[in-house]
Amino acid sequence: MTLFLGTGIRISELVGIDIKDVDFERNQFVVTRKGGNQERLAFGPEVRDALLEYLSERDQITPVTGHENALFLSMQRKRITTRAVENLVKKYAKLSTPLKRITPHKLRSTYGTMLYQESGDIYLVADVLGHKDVNTTRKHYAAISEDRRRTAAKYIKLREDDPSPLPPAVQKDEENPQ
Repeated sequence: MTLFLGTGIRISELVGIDIKDVDFERNQFVVTRKGGNQERLAFGPEVRDALLEYLSERDQITPVTGHENALFLSMQRKRITTRAVENLVKKYAKLSTPLKRITPHKLRSTYGTMLYQESGDIYLVADVLGHKDVNTTRKHYAAISEDRRRTAAKYIKLREDDPSPLPPAVQKDEENPQ
């Protein structure tokens, strides 16, 4: 769950990660995006700590032949499946938020929302989430943009000492209609 919330990767990207794909010196890992392209994604200290903690437990497991390279293993000691990840997210999310239906995609969306709120950069969000078209990203985060536009109206005061809602230029025109 930390990996979803801390990087915004897709479930298919998560299950495809191999141990060799994780670089702790650079705090990044390689993911295979839709379409088969590979990209490096950075992760922060919380994700790093979670991965290191997991790897200390992972080292105690002997994987089934053919699954030795998989970063995440199932209880059967094989590469974890998307269905298993969905079930784990459902199980642990229910413990923390029993009234909400949390999915891996919802965690990805939460990451995208937080990144957009912090950066205000829709192109950055699109790039990190692996969207080929920024309009896909914009569509999902349009409500956030509208909220930001409403907030923008509150930032500008045209005159501090005048309670009138009209801008100074308009007020002068009304006083001198020539």
